[in-house]
Order: sequence, then structure tokens, then C-alpha cells
Amino acid sequence: MPILATGAILILFWILAIYSVSIHESFWLTLKLVELWQYTEPSNYFYFFRQLRNLVVAIVLALIVYKIPLPFFKKEKNIVLIFILFLLFQLLVFVPQIGISLNGAKWWLYVPPIWTVQPSEFFKLGYVIFLSSWLLRKKKSLETKNFFTSFFIINGLILGIFLFIPDLWTVLVLWLVALVMARYAWVRAKIIGAILWGWLLIGLLVWSQFSYIRNRLGYFLDTTIDPNNRWIWWQTQQALISIGGGWFTGKGYGKWLQKFWFIPEAQSDFIFAAFSEEIWFFGDAVLLALYLWLAFFFLSELHKVRDDYYKMLWVAIISLIIMQAFVNMGVNLRILPNTGLTLPFISFWGTALIVNLIQLSLLYKIIYKS
Repeated sequence: MPILATGAILILFWILAIYSVSIHESFWLTLKLVELWQYTEPSNYFYFFRQLRNLVVAIVLALIVYKIPLPFFKKEKNIVLIFILFLLFQLLVFVPQIGISLNGAKWWLYVPPIWTVQPSEFFKLGYVIFLSSWLLRKKKSLETKNFFTSFFIINGLILGIFLFIPDLWTVLVLWLVALVMARYAWVRAKIIGAILWGWLLIGLLVWSQFSYIRNRLGYFLDTTIDPNNRWIWWQTQQALISIGGGWFTGKGYGKWLQKFWFIPEAQSDFIFAAFSEEIWFFGDAVLLALYLWLAFFFLSELHKVRDDYYKMLWVAIISLIIMQAFVNMGVNLRILPNTGLTLPFISFWGTALIVNLIQLSLLYKIIYKS
């Protein structure tokens, strides 16, 4: 079972990474909670045990989704219902006292007394489920101007909600996934190019309107901007130090120094860089090989799937996983601006892990049960 084996290895990689890199931030977080009488004593493993709980929930939910018959996802009414629910879930981030803001952007819902939920992760899955069905319904009109207009407007309106969170990088990743899906559906490259140019113009407009996005892109292009406010640049700078400090074999498991507050949020967005100091080239090569193996395996087995909808959904899900993984690694290597996107299967955050395992369960079911 290559899919399950690869997923298990990724989870093992995550366990080793979270256990090591989250020690310092776990201690300081629980120390603050002790002062607020919300925790009994400081702990070095708060994030680790929290993510273990998230893993149990993720496995249970993934098994529930696995038990749902595949035709359920194929029925048009069910797909629309699923997507509408995900869309409403995302819209709740704008509700006062429910939506939680961080660094100028609203990403989470507070669900007491359980945890915070990241609706955008569920939205991504709902989006590709919906778009897979929509593209197949438009199969006979792929060469027309009507398709171009509909595709551009529908995706622009749906993803426009993220511009007001603002979460531009989720928009860009989903737009790229949408273009991959459209190309797989045999939309002409000329039409794809026209859509891409239109979206790039929208992206420039967004960049000029939202300070949160403008600051991140500004720091990426010019590190001398506002040297007294180094938070965004500080993360990427320390990430490069961490990756470069490991050399070929790394410093050894648990022996790196950057986790001691040099890399903020080391357990989530920058876990790739944080763990690289311990495992460096060899360990990073293994992790990269796992993602590439997932892509290779899925593409090589795609011919076994007979149903066009399941093929489209398969391409969409694997594109979403791989694209987000490479964007996250690109940020850690300072090839791309800071995005806030997590590394699939590895970064801390329960919602992302839940969706990742649900995606794996759907991929497994499509290839072996369709």
C-alpha cells in the first residue's frame, strides 16, 4: 500500500520534527498559561502532545470520510452542498468574537472549548471537489469564450473572499491548482495564459491595496525597508541560517540552536528550516523524495482510474498537496515571500493535518475502490 506507507513515513517525520523543534516555544507558552492559571506547570512538549491529539482526531475523521461511498462526491447536488458549507464556514471568520486575527489576517475560528479551526484548509478541499465537477460539466464548451468568462469570474468571486481576510497565498495556490485542473481537462494553453494574465493583474491590484500583503512582498524584494521592524525578514533570515548551519549530515537530532526563539513559529510555517539544522541535506532529501514519490505514484497509477470525475479529483488533490509543499519550502529557502502556508503533514496545526489525512483517504479510495 504505497499511499498508506508514504503517509505513515510523513507522519513519523512530523513526530520527530515537532517533538524536537517545539521545545522552546512550548515551554514559554505553557509558562504564560501557568501565570494565567490555565496550566499546572511549564512543559517542553505542549505542541507535541497537542498535535498527537490532533492526529487521533484526524485519523478518525479520515476514516469517516473513507466510509462515505465515492458516488456521493460525484453527485452534483452533494458537491454543491459540500462546497457551500465550506464557503459558509470560511465566511464565519468575519463574525466578531468568532474570527481570530493574527498578523493582520483572519484565518481561524474559535470553537470553545475544543480548539481553533482553520476554515481555509477545509475550503481548499471543498474548492477542488466543486471545481472537478464544474469542469466536467463544461467539457463541451472548453474552447468557447463563455467558458473563459465563466471560469475567470467564478474563480475570481469564490477566491476573492480570501483577499479580504487577507490570505493572498491561499488564493495564488488555489488559482494555480485551478489552472492545472483546467489544463488536464484539455483547456487550450492560450486560454490558460489569458486567465493567468488576468489574475496577475488582479494580484497587482491586491498588492497595492492591502498593507499586510504589501509589507510581506516589500520585505522580500528589499530587506532594508523599515529595519526597526524585522519580524517578517527576521524569520526568513534565521531560516536560512538554520538550513545552512546543518551542513551535509546535520548537527544531530535535538542538537540545533535556532529553535531557542531565533525562528518564531518554528513548529508551524518554518518547521522545514528549523528541522533542517538537525537533519540537513540527507533528511531534507528524504522529505523531498516522499513528496515527489507521492506525485510520481499518483501520476503513474492514474490510468487505472476509469471515471473522469475521479481522475480530475485525483489530479486536483495531489496538485494541491505538492504545490503547497513546494511553496512552503520556497519560503523557507527565501525563494518566495513569507506566505503563512504550512508544510503538508509536517507543520503544527490540527486543521491542516485533518485535511491532509482526509485527502490521503480520498486518494486511496479512488485508486483501490473506484
